[in-house]
Amino acid sequence: METIKIAWRNLWRNKRRTLITSASVFFAVFLALLMRGFQLGSYDLMVYNIVHAYSGYFQVHASGYWDDKIINNSFEHTPQLQQEISEIPEVDGYALRLESFALGSFGMQTKGVMVTGIVPDEENQLTGLQKKLVEGNYLLPDDDGALVSQKLAKYLKISPGDTLVLIGQGFHGMSAAGIFPVRGIVHFPSPDLDSRMVYLSLTASQGLFSADNRLTSISFNVPDIKKYSGVAAKVKEKLDPVTYEVMTWKEMMPDVVQQIQSDNVSGLIMLGILYMIVGFGIFGTILMLFSERTREFGMMIAIGMPKLKLIRIVVTELFMTGFLGVIAGIVAAIPLLYYFYIHPIPITGEMAETTIQMGFEPIMPAAWEVSYFLGQSLTVVIILLVVMILPVVKISRLTVINALRK
Repeated sequence: METIKIAWRNLWRNKRRTLITSASVFFAVFLALLMRGFQLGSYDLMVYNIVHAYSGYFQVHASGYWDDKIINNSFEHTPQLQQEISEIPEVDGYALRLESFALGSFGMQTKGVMVTGIVPDEENQLTGLQKKLVEGNYLLPDDDGALVSQKLAKYLKISPGDTLVLIGQGFHGMSAAGIFPVRGIVHFPSPDLDSRMVYLSLTASQGLFSADNRLTSISFNVPDIKKYSGVAAKVKEKLDPVTYEVMTWKEMMPDVVQQIQSDNVSGLIMLGILYMIVGFGIFGTILMLFSERTREFGMMIAIGMPKLKLIRIVVTELFMTGFLGVIAGIVAAIPLLYYFYIHPIPITGEMAETTIQMGFEPIMPAAWEVSYFLGQSLTVVIILLVVMILPVVKISRLTVINALRK
């Protein structure tokens, strides 16, 4: 306690020096938290948009389906499968799907489309499909109509009330042909999805492709997005690995994972440069501090203070100075990050159009996680500990005569 008291009093003997050192730490923590917060927030938004646009956090397929996405690699929706999935409490919701390709036609216009059979209520809970409706009405259970994506509807020149013709190949080579009244038009931010999607009710899709009671995938949602991999592992344990495969969104979309990882590395490099600048700033301040106080240190050693105790006092001073800067940086960053977590920054202009074309919302949110608050603070503390080596070495080598001549 005596060391702490002396160190605290020494801090305020030269307020300017203390404030300059604390300010350098403050700006390092503050800027690092803001930079990292927006970076992690953009990743969370990207994952959320991808997962809730279509894929879900993980999916169940028949073994081999992902490598060869044909309707013959579908699986039967059995009561046993339904029960095994229902026994997992962490599952927040899931959507049954039967997906295949067909030729969509209206009038003189024809285009290849992806036909997705869904249970309308389940799909809406997973992906918010009903919110994407821009014209017409949403599908009802066992509906015999279709939803068409907006870009595809413009190409086919089709509107709600018109009749869409679908022709393709069904289960085990059966002929697949049907006519479906268009119930509504849905819009997807992703141009790829918006130019090819047709939704039917699951029963209508199974009838079209002669695939009664069969599915190509079950897409899952989870209440805690940080635990989706654990829930996927539990589902995998429940199911027969010979018959089914369970894949997370990371396994299904490795290109997105690589994009996030490469961007994350560049962000960490920028943080490293910031910390290097701050580290040299703190180093320079401490060098100045030691130069100014060399005579004082020599006097204290001359009147009998052990060098070890002097080192403890100086190190405690520096730690307190850094601690003040870290706490101030966190306190200043928390309100801003929380505000931008609740109210993301809207992106406008050409950048907004580019963002929408990539399939993402034109906003810039901040992440709200304890982990990166602790991580950035710990990094600054480590920098301080490294910089503290200088005064320890200087004081241990200090001679009274040389110090008093300063």
